[in-house]
Amino acid sequence: MLLAPLVLAVACGGDSPSTASSTMGTTTSTTPQRVQLAGIWTLTETRTSVTGGECLDGTMQGLVGGSITETMTFTQSAQSISAVSTVQANGVSCNWSGTADTDRFALNLSSCQSNANQFGLRCANGAVRDLRIASSGITAVVGANGNYTGTKADTYNVVVAGTTTQVGTFVISANVTMTK
Repeated sequence: MLLAPLVLAVACGGDSPSTASSTMGTTTSTTPQRVQLAGIWTLTETRTSVTGGECLDGTMQGLVGGSITETMTFTQSAQSISAVSTVQANGVSCNWSGTADTDRFALNLSSCQSNANQFGLRCANGAVRDLRIASSGITAVVGANGNYTGTKADTYNVVVAGTTTQVGTFVISANVTMTK
């Protein structure tokens, strides 16, 4: 009489499950593969909405539909990823950190050069405001072609020009695509 193949599943805590299987004396182990991002990618963001902005509210609607292209340089160690983004049009550079999963990644802004901020923006009522980057996040899922699609949200503090007095927040939302 033959014994049915034995399948043994072992969970190793956290988000790193392993599976071991044994069939007639042969044992294999598989660990879920994470997306591999190390290297240079091109990220294109197309703005889908802007919200807030205090007195800049109506004047910033022209950003919707516009696109920005950035070079993203990733380093990766297992699930931990970091990236440096550089906007191709003006050279603004930012640092990101995040995690890679089996079919997606998530990044959060760590820091940016000061020229990522916008100064001296005039409101419809004549007041002048500065936008200072407060946070940003990108999430994207890998497609069948190896490219990524997802979303990005940039949050800025709206401050009275030349001061640190915050009077509101401004959020730019975008769809993103990333190709190698």
